[in-house]
Amino acid sequence: MTYAIKMPKLSDTMTEGTVVTWEKNIGDHVTRGTVVATVETDKAIMDVEVFREGYLSGPLTPVDSMVPVGEVIAWLVAEASQVQGSTAASKIASKNPAPAAAKPTPAAPPSPKAAPSTVGTAIKMPKLSDTMTEGTLVTWEKAVGDKIERGTVVATVETDKAI
Repeated sequence: MTYAIKMPKLSDTMTEGTVVTWEKNIGDHVTRGTVVATVETDKAIMDVEVFREGYLSGPLTPVDSMVPVGEVIAWLVAEASQVQGSTAASKIASKNPAPAAAKPTPAAPPSPKAAPSTVGTAIKMPKLSDTMTEGTLVTWEKAVGDKIERGTVVATVETDKAI
C-alpha cells in the first residue's frame, strides 16, 4: 500500500500552500494523527496530519515550495523496506521553485499610538474566518527587536470565533 500525502485544503479560500517545515524525516514510522509537516496557507500556518499508519517516504516537497491544493507533497508506505529517498526532490524543486525573497516594504508611518517605525515587512491582522471583520490583539509573543523566522508566532489574536 502506498498512500499519497497531499496538500490539504485547510480553508474555503485556500488554493495553494507553502511547505514551512517537515516535522518527520524520511523513514520515520508514523501513526494516524501524526503531524508530518506544517504549511502556510492564505490565512495561517497549519499542521498536516496523516490519517494512516506507515513510514514517511520521499520524495518530500522541499521547504519553501508553493504547492497547489491536492498535489502530492510526500508518500506513506506500509513497510520500511519500501521507503524511497529524496533523490527526486530536485525534480519537484524545479517544478515548484522556492519563491524569491520578499523585498522589505516600508512600514506604515508612525501614529500617535505607535513607536517610530523602521523599514521592514508589515504584520497585518489576518482574516482567520469568512465572518471575521476585525480582531483583538490579545498578546505579543515577541518583543521589538526579536529575531523571527517563517512560522514564528508573534502575537495572539481574538476573533469572533476563537483566540
